Amino acid sequence: MIISSLDTIIVDLPFKNPGPPSGFGGKEWTTITSLLVRIETDKGIVGWGEAFGFNCVTSTEKTIQDLIKPLLIGCKIETPQDIEEISNMLQLKLHIFGRYGITIFAISGIDIALWDICGKSNNKPIAELLGGIKSQSLTAYASLFKYDIADDTKNVSLRALEDGYNIIKLHENLIEPIEATRNAIGNNVKLMVDVNCAWKEEDISKILQQLLDCKLYWLEEPIWPPENFQGLANLRKQGLVISTGENACTHWQFKEIITQKAADIIQPSVTKVGGVTEMKKISQLDLTKVRMVPHAPYFGPGFVATLHVLTALSPNSEIERLYMDLEQDLYKGLSNIDSKGNIFVPTDPGLGMEPDLEVINSCQRK
Repeated sequence: MIISSLDTIIVDLPFKNPGPPSGFGGKEWTTITSLLVRIETDKGIVGWGEAFGFNCVTSTEKTIQDLIKPLLIGCKIETPQDIEEISNMLQLKLHIFGRYGITIFAISGIDIALWDICGKSNNKPIAELLGGIKSQSLTAYASLFKYDIADDTKNVSLRALEDGYNIIKLHENLIEPIEATRNAIGNNVKLMVDVNCAWKEEDISKILQQLLDCKLYWLEEPIWPPENFQGLANLRKQGLVISTGENACTHWQFKEIITQKAADIIQPSVTKVGGVTEMKKISQLDLTKVRMVPHAPYFGPGFVATLHVLTALSPNSEIERLYMDLEQDLYKGLSNIDSKGNIFVPTDPGLGMEPDLEVINSCQRK
């Protein structure tokens, strides 16, 4: 098969926030934005991908259209080996325009779509191509927006528990919402906190005991910059369970994280790290002392690809579900939890599900 066309589509999916208005990257969100990648072959097989994302989708889309599309059209795609060769080619030819960041975000979306094509052409779900489906469903955790106010954070956490989640992750950089939530949900519920790199290493000593008393399942990206691996290693020595990696790109950066003993949990993001190909390479690193729990606050093909990666390569890990009420859903409720707090893995060929074209048409950015 030959790649014959490549299109990008930005969709803005409306949602209801279970708490007060919030968002990330300095913006208040009323929609969740996805950059979809649609690749078609000369045999008529269509693959869907998703590239990061959110506030930077227009930059990523421009990279795909101007830099990647001319290199991709005409490439052969039959096997996972072909996908790896395409990934290596794109990374090599484009690295001078930015080794990481937007360039790799763009390549990630391409890679996911190619794995979807490869699965469909071989009549196998992506998980089978990665080594097999090891679990039919995955435990989900509610990943909350950042609210800052202790009562708001606590109340949304309690609602998530009522909705059936058994694990809660906050996005907070003040100690008061963290303590209030722990006190409200009790010590039997797993609680994580993503700080989004807001703290300085030297500042944590002031709240170290409070953090330890909160008995966090993990503390995510606590310090700036995220590549301060020695600083993260120092925090681990003080008794904190550290997770990091959502901002890292390619397996090379994860190898460095592991080598420097900077994390208990690594969190590659399929839409940012280089796609399924790089996720597979990360899983082949020495993970004897770390656990891979991918970052996945998405509702497009990136979320679905993460389900396949997890069930094949890290089936005992949890799946992140951004805690909101979608009003338009590309995958007809796929990301919703069941009565046990789990999310099922689709098992049809490729990603296992097709995005809803009516939702795409309705939510496509004009």
